Amino acid sequence: MASDIYYFTARTRSYEQSLSKFKGPLALEKLGFKEKVNKGDKICIKTHFGAEENVRYLRPSYIRFLCDYVKQVGGTPSVAESCGWGAPEKFTGKHSEYSGRASEEEYLRVALLHGFTPETMGASLLMLDGSNGTDIIKQKINGKIFKEVLVAGRLREFDYLILASHFKGHPATGFGGALKNLGIGCVSKGGKVQAHNGKIFKFNYDAPIEDYEECLKICPTKAITKGENDKLQRDESLCKFCYMCKSICKNDIIDIGKASREEFITHMIDNALGVVSYFGREKIFYINYVIDVTYQCDCSGASDVPFVSDIGILSSLDPVALDQACVDLVHKFSMNPHSTLGDIKALNNNENEWLSFIPRFDPETGKYDYNLDGKKSKHWELQMKVAEELGLGKRDYNLIEINIEKKS
Repeated sequence: MASDIYYFTARTRSYEQSLSKFKGPLALEKLGFKEKVNKGDKICIKTHFGAEENVRYLRPSYIRFLCDYVKQVGGTPSVAESCGWGAPEKFTGKHSEYSGRASEEEYLRVALLHGFTPETMGASLLMLDGSNGTDIIKQKINGKIFKEVLVAGRLREFDYLILASHFKGHPATGFGGALKNLGIGCVSKGGKVQAHNGKIFKFNYDAPIEDYEECLKICPTKAITKGENDKLQRDESLCKFCYMCKSICKNDIIDIGKASREEFITHMIDNALGVVSYFGREKIFYINYVIDVTYQCDCSGASDVPFVSDIGILSSLDPVALDQACVDLVHKFSMNPHSTLGDIKALNNNENEWLSFIPRFDPETGKYDYNLDGKKSKHWELQMKVAEELGLGKRDYNLIEINIEKKS
């Protein structure tokens, strides 16, 4: 049986058709949210605050109006993100496009710069995996690769979860939508590392303790200490797998592995399975905002020109069908010739599978391949295939367009 997808176009001819104030809450209402929520239920609205230099993240007003709707039906909303991987800049002393997201202190400062505050949201803001990414729930799963997932621990505090996802391209997974918001956004800092690299976490115990000097200072649980003969010792029972030590060690003495693009995508979907298994699929509502569709994730600071025009808002109880519907709509829209896809001379609007041509991140060189020769890659499809095989949803859907008439 196909899953229902509710679609609200980005076109607006009057204030009654506002994408933020009216269509967003209505997209949630269509999913039966009002009928499920009881007075006082705690509702987590999981979104992305954007990297410090990013300008394509969801505007705060989209999330504020969801908060208002949650309160209108009797719930208590909180707006959440999770810590990015790596050590905070105050420890590393280095700024990169991924800076500003490694701790709650850092990320809430970026959230403030981007307009997300308790005042603008009318709700509290928090990191789902705690102040430094170490609040975790170890969830057993039967995934494709993973058998255990590090779910963000503060999910335990909530009755329902709204995934308010910015749908866009992604240079590693092909696109980011509901599935990525589950499998990267709702796991801990360490869960992100394991998605990108795998489960390897090996220490060189023969290395001089001086190479671990900064690691010993930064470890939030004191899982690593200086032992006998000035050698490192590690108590794995104390480790919360934040991997911050890897970000600051000398001479590359900690090995966290490496994953192929296909493995990364599969790890991410295994993570998503862990989140849904822990929280309960009947308690999660999915909304994708298909606007500002660039080739980069919101965690990138290089916000490029969108490669298709704004499409609208889609919502569903099925994250697989929802992402598939968003992909299909993106592929139906005309390509913006002033975007990165316009640089591919052989590409035109007769070949409209746009996500197959977006720039890719090359893990071997650490640089972007802008794909100027127009090579086709369908990595975007893998995450939905794996998710369907794991029972997270179905790719078949009924697209139900909801029109809001302009009042006279």
